[in-house]
Amino acid sequence: MMLTTIIVALITAVFGPIALEWAKTYFAKKKEKLNPVDEAIHLNALVDEQLDVIMNELGCDRVWVTQFHNGGHFYPTGKSIQKFSMFYEKITPGNLSSQQSFQNVPVSLFPKTMAELYKNGEIAVLDKDGEDYGLKPFADPYGAESYYLVALDDLQDRFIGVLGVDYQQKHKLSKEEWIFIRQKAGVIGTLLDEYLNGKK
Repeated sequence: MMLTTIIVALITAVFGPIALEWAKTYFAKKKEKLNPVDEAIHLNALVDEQLDVIMNELGCDRVWVTQFHNGGHFYPTGKSIQKFSMFYEKITPGNLSSQQSFQNVPVSLFPKTMAELYKNGEIAVLDKDGEDYGLKPFADPYGAESYYLVALDDLQDRFIGVLGVDYQQKHKLSKEEWIFIRQKAGVIGTLLDEYLNGKK
């Protein structure tokens, strides 16, 4: 009887903590695994929060995020067609939403804009009438006078999208505002990267 008690105590002392750790790990992993809808809702809430902060801090009339995606394939090679869509947009009351106009847009329609963002990471247009990126026809219907675009990069420094900030009146970003918008572009790029790579 004494030997059985010692064996049971020994087994409990050795295997008990191991079983407890296994159970903690198993249930923690199960809890972390969200279904795709849960993951998207979580990401959308985080990005939306960042856009609210940008609008409040910069006093802009529109802030938006586009992302690149595969929009089909070329015939006959099957090479991927690169497009972008506006996935997020916040506007002040009374402004027109531009989100529906920017869905499945071929990257080739904006060669100067994309080349500049790819090379230098930013575009600043204080006056839409003097800009040289071919964006004026797209800004006019939505009343944008000044607009700023910042490349969104993932954690491997790959160009994955654009953060845009628009003003209906001419507005020159201060040095502090530039620092702020660059920081927010980094935050949003990281959020998108973690979502796309299944890190959250």
